[in-house]
Amino acid sequence: MEALIYKGKDAVACEEVAVPVIGKEEALIQVRYAGICGSDLSIVDGKHPRAKPGLIMGHEFSGTLTEIRSESRNDLHVGDTVVAEPLISCGTCFACLSGSAYVCQSLGLFGIDQPGAFANYIKVPAQKVFKVPDTISPQLAAIVEPTAVAVHAVRLSSLKISDTVCVLGGGPIGLLIALVAKQAGAQRVMISEIQPFRIALAQGFGLEVINPTQEDMEQEVLHRTNGRGADIVFEAAGSEQTVAMAPKLCRVHGELMMVAMPKVLRPFDIIAFSFKEVVMKGVRVYAPFDFERAIHFIAESPYDLTKLLGGFYPLSQGVQAFEEARNAKEIMRVIFDIQQ
Repeated sequence: MEALIYKGKDAVACEEVAVPVIGKEEALIQVRYAGICGSDLSIVDGKHPRAKPGLIMGHEFSGTLTEIRSESRNDLHVGDTVVAEPLISCGTCFACLSGSAYVCQSLGLFGIDQPGAFANYIKVPAQKVFKVPDTISPQLAAIVEPTAVAVHAVRLSSLKISDTVCVLGGGPIGLLIALVAKQAGAQRVMISEIQPFRIALAQGFGLEVINPTQEDMEQEVLHRTNGRGADIVFEAAGSEQTVAMAPKLCRVHGELMMVAMPKVLRPFDIIAFSFKEVVMKGVRVYAPFDFERAIHFIAESPYDLTKLLGGFYPLSQGVQAFEEARNAKEIMRVIFDIQQ
């Protein structure tokens, strides 16, 4: 089969490799669409601490179930359109034993620690596979994984009906968080963004956009909330400016959800955080429950989520695809069309 291989810093190549052979309680999926995530970019940039040359990257994908060996997954059938939750947990650490395997002390990921989805086929544990309803196209199913991150972030928060939400960062995750929060009952959702394409996209989804290069972010949020501040702030940008600003945007006894994971330490306004008695929660990936909910969100969403997709490439154009994913200003998610 064809696979896109990470060869080392700034180098990928499409090569022929063997089709995976599945064992008991495993499934073989013919990959149809796979998205390039920020972590994939960090791998190619040579900045990921675990990824090694020779790796098949990719963990956001959809495909067709072609083979399964399982005594417990009678709900799955060959030919089903499916996605797979790509987390790898040890099963023995405190987090795993306490029912929170998604924050395993040695958490791994397909596409980083085991072969991923930038290939014609991928094998995964049968328990990780989720069937996708016919109401979701295979292209759109490729963003179930990042949508699960957004669902998890909102579910961990204390969001209540009619709350005011502020999302810092209008990238794929930030935008999805804003849309999930809105559908979950937020009365008002503000989102910060500076790129014109992302601003127009967010406004098209009915979100209130604040451009911090043109407006004072803190003053604008206070103005729009009658001086109170947002009930919940989701930090989804990870920049020095947004991390420092985040607690200032919360109301007294508000909540700050830290979603982005900056690669370096960021300054934080502990005074604003403490004086308002803000509650802060960290957010890391998703539980299996969130993956299931993400599928339902996409299937029932009133938003045209296909606007998040763009720049479809075959695996043979991997170099061009990564270049566009790194530099494009008018695409939210570059997608590999694996069968193209």
